[in-house]
Amino acid sequence: MTYLNLTRARVILLCFLIASAVLLKFPAIDLYIAGMFFDGRFYMQQQWWEQALHHGVGVFLCASMALVVAIYAFNRITRAELWGIDGAKVLYLLLVLAVGAGLLVNTTLKDNFGRARPRDVQQFGGHKQFTPAFVMADQCTTNCSFSSGDAAGAFFSLSLAMAFGRRRALFITSIVFGVAVSISRMAAGAHFFSDTLVSFFVMLITADVLNHYMLLPKPVTHLATKPILVSS
Repeated sequence: MTYLNLTRARVILLCFLIASAVLLKFPAIDLYIAGMFFDGRFYMQQQWWEQALHHGVGVFLCASMALVVAIYAFNRITRAELWGIDGAKVLYLLLVLAVGAGLLVNTTLKDNFGRARPRDVQQFGGHKQFTPAFVMADQCTTNCSFSSGDAAGAFFSLSLAMAFGRRRALFITSIVFGVAVSISRMAAGAHFFSDTLVSFFVMLITADVLNHYMLLPKPVTHLATKPILVSS
């Protein structure tokens, strides 16, 4: 895989491995951070800003994809190049959303690891057992805590930043949005810190891999030619 030859790819994967190892070695990190939002109850749950960010993820996904498709249709009809949106970028964004948030997070992780949400574990007044990240459990059957679907949806914004030219402002905005949504879900007792962090890495890696193979220009290889001898 040519992607693994990139320094950027190795750094991202190494950071993911280190973060995962730390979370496995010190699972109490999740309990400590969740405890910061708990004083007998998760007191920020149902507050307006928490609800706005929670429900805003779905609005963001629908609105952003609808806008991209609309601009693509406009470009096709008028032969314009507004924002550089073409069929490849539309397909790229759809695949990041389907593979990253859909297949990997919501289907593979959430419905198979069986991790209970913070508000349901014994440490925070619930009846279920706490289990660390990456550990298979039987405390939940569907739509479980690990990893966060809302965080994955919010960090889909990373792929928008990549599709629109890797502008620093777009990357900063996407990170801020993803972190804000992640904090809102932790504050509501819906997710542990590790749930949101893993979703961040899943979406970042998915977006970066697909961007490398689908959107970035491929290096041009020049074939060596033998000199032609002309006899007189």
